[in-house]
Amino acid sequence: MQVKIEDHFLGEVANYNKVPGKSPYPDEVIKAFKKRLFQIRQANSTADLRNIGSLHFEKLKEKRYEGKYSIRLNKAYRLIFRIENETGSRIEIICIEEINNHYS
Repeated sequence: MQVKIEDHFLGEVANYNKVPGKSPYPDEVIKAFKKRLFQIRQANSTADLRNIGSLHFEKLKEKRYEGKYSIRLNKAYRLIFRIENETGSRIEIICIEEINNHYS
């Protein structure tokens, strides 16, 4: 599956670049992000991701997250993204927007 990362920091992390300064997320969250990114890239479609129960793949209901989905990184953090389709194609593109602390 294709992935677009719209957050600059997460894009650098995904490309294994060293990001100067303090990370806005705990180390365990960064490690979980890399693991989830690998799982997303290995999936053929979002149906594959929905079948992995531990991801807790869900459509978000809040008005500010309309049309967006999430998967869990750990108990407190989730990865927020939207799903796009290439024009005239069945290829799904996951557009990663942010990591969110679910309880803040």
